[in-house]
Amino acid sequence: MRVLVTGARGMLGTELLLRQPPGWFVAGVDLPDGDLSDAATALRLVAAHEPQLVIHCAAWTDVDGCTREPERALRLNGDVTRHVADACRAVGARLIAISTDYVFAGDLGRAYVEDDAPHPLNPYGESKLAGERAAAELPDHLIVRTQWLYGPAGKNFVATIVNAARTRDKLRVVADETGSPTYVKDLADGLWQAAATDVTGTMHLTNSGACSWYDLACHATAAAGINIAIEPIPAGEWNSPTVRPRYSPLENRRWRELGFAPLRPWQEAVAEFVREHLSGAENQIEEPAVP
Repeated sequence: MRVLVTGARGMLGTELLLRQPPGWFVAGVDLPDGDLSDAATALRLVAAHEPQLVIHCAAWTDVDGCTREPERALRLNGDVTRHVADACRAVGARLIAISTDYVFAGDLGRAYVEDDAPHPLNPYGESKLAGERAAAELPDHLIVRTQWLYGPAGKNFVATIVNAARTRDKLRVVADETGSPTYVKDLADGLWQAAATDVTGTMHLTNSGACSWYDLACHATAAAGINIAIEPIPAGEWNSPTVRPRYSPLENRRWRELGFAPLRPWQEAVAEFVREHLSGAENQIEEPAVP
């Protein structure tokens, strides 16, 4: 199988290349190779690798940046996905497009399933929904929604909070937003499992369980052996211009219906990440990232 990964230098793209299946031919492209917001460049980059499958991870995931520059968000998350989908159509490749819980409003009071109606609250979610719709125009597509990603190759909340806890006496963390923290190592393995099938449509894929940012901060700092006071605060007290979904865990219903084992509980994954990647020198990470 010949596979092309976009956003190959990002947190998820890096892990996909590291964990590629034996015998598969996997290549990656990122900004230094060309700007996917240009349709001709996107076609050239995809066609040059003659892929049978494209896993589209490239995205602008700065949520507050998207709020400040909604047109840029739509271009980088909506138009780019359209260009990649058009390139896949031209070369006859399947497309797996990565999306997010931010396409939902977070107001149902339960986890979202794949066929719930999207209703984004902010420009980031709107731009990712535009990308979903562009991907869905390609018959052979799979949209994979995930959330609250963390891993060793990019900005993320877990590393941020552990590093902050090492230098401060107290932390304040939002306690009224709930989702499923997802380790890119586990997500990458799951995506390769999905890539080996011919499943199309939309699928949710996260680590098992859900928690608040406050719960995640408490668990991550405890896993790092740091005893620090953490104050739970409402989202309204956090300095951000972006309205975020309050309760948006993703139910991995379709994943289970296809016979795949659930990804491990988020607590186990966080503890492993902290142990393997945050026990030594600090990562200089300033802001949490979302998919």
